[in-house]
Amino acid sequence: MSEFSAVTEGIRAYGATASSMAAQVETAAMGTAAAGPVLLGPAFGLIGGDFVAAFATAHGGHAAALTNLARTLGSMSEAAHASAAAYDSADLGAATGLSATGNGLEA
Repeated sequence: MSEFSAVTEGIRAYGATASSMAAQVETAAMGTAAAGPVLLGPAFGLIGGDFVAAFATAHGGHAAALTNLARTLGSMSEAAHASAAAYDSADLGAATGLSATGNGLEA
């Protein structure tokens, strides 16, 4: 039988880091949305309309990608915390079972 060991504090630390990164990326996504291409319209005028339209498409894709990345990082954080809790619960359950079995073996 091979051994398995999980350091749940490390898993939780990873989850906390992913959560922090999610918040930072979400802030960047909001900043990106606030600085939309609508602000460029007056600067480019009628001549730059095609550029502004193309930029708006690219900008929308960029904002969507940032939002998806923030959600992914948030999901990774939740999964890490849930995994750590499951490992701790399984470990406690095994220890409790062994302790109960051992209580009947005392001389």
